[in-house]
Amino acid sequence: MGYLATYLIYVAVIARAIGWNQETAPIPTSIWILLGIFGLILFSQRALTYRFPLYPRWYTLVQSGLTLIMLYRDPTLDFLALLFLPLSFQVVQFFHDRIGFAWIGGFSLALAGRLFFGLEWEAGLTNVVTGTVSNVLMGSFAHLIARTQKRHQENQRLFGDLQEAYSKLKDSSAQSEALAAATERHRLVRELHDSLTQTLFSMNLAVQSAQLSMEEVPPQPEEHLIRLQTLARSAASEVQALTGQAPLPSLAQGGLAAAIQRLAEERLLQDGLSVTIEVTGERSLPEPVKANLYRIVQEALNNITRHAGVRQALVRLRLDSPLASLEIKDEGCGFELAGAKQTNGFGLAGMAERASEIGWGLEITSHPDQGTYIRVEEKAT
Repeated sequence: MGYLATYLIYVAVIARAIGWNQETAPIPTSIWILLGIFGLILFSQRALTYRFPLYPRWYTLVQSGLTLIMLYRDPTLDFLALLFLPLSFQVVQFFHDRIGFAWIGGFSLALAGRLFFGLEWEAGLTNVVTGTVSNVLMGSFAHLIARTQKRHQENQRLFGDLQEAYSKLKDSSAQSEALAAATERHRLVRELHDSLTQTLFSMNLAVQSAQLSMEEVPPQPEEHLIRLQTLARSAASEVQALTGQAPLPSLAQGGLAAAIQRLAEERLLQDGLSVTIEVTGERSLPEPVKANLYRIVQEALNNITRHAGVRQALVRLRLDSPLASLEIKDEGCGFELAGAKQTNGFGLAGMAERASEIGWGLEITSHPDQGTYIRVEEKAT
């Protein structure tokens, strides 16, 4: 739009020159030649500036010089002062505000200088004032266009930044959802391992015992089937607790100590494991702490049943000291701790995760033929 205005002003000057040539004395040929050169340079400016970044400096000097030559060649051709209008627009675009308006001030001085070269004072002053105001307005127009373009570019940049941020936010949201899903899957697998694995193991033993009893004369499978039914009910309760349909059944009645006691009774009934329970003190623990401590005891007793080769275990819950603690101990075959961490799957790793979730420390000590000692202790705050 700005360049179109400069071209139209030049066309208006040519049209006025043609009209002037018809109304009064003919315009000198040299003026026509200079006007032609001015127009050629004007219309080629954008293309040359694109190829040569320093070209606007030379352009401004040359065009200003051509305009001054024409003005002072024949001061009576007042319409030639209009050529300063496109220059006023361009210098503000080329050199920005301060230098651009300094050039416009120079154009005003050039207009005033014609008063000393044959131009009448009254008409000359009017021409100087009108030209100066017009040049300033043209420069202000260029300044406004430049600011508008800058704002547009800034808006485009901000829009691009917003699009990029939105894209990153979508990616982050997708990653968060994937991480949440993976975390939930891991939690479910851990809960299934801790709660149902031993129950299913015991159910398998009950089925095998029932099969063996069928071979006896007379067969007596009733006891094993009743045991299998009890285990199935226990598994159903665990699944309901796992899916959030019901609280953890063992903790819902009597708290952590009572839940551990019932767990010991189940192990004795199902697997023949005799568990000694020692509880000292009374203390209210948060529900997440009780649930994770219960699962740690459950996993430890599962491991004793399957791997320790003994039928006795000790569980000690201390609630009378500033830092509560839980201990599980057996005198079984033990194991190499380093190798077990790599092959035990969710067992030991699950204990460590549960202790970490509630902010407690976990210590496991075991050696072949020397039993296993597990201690979970509350951390000082």
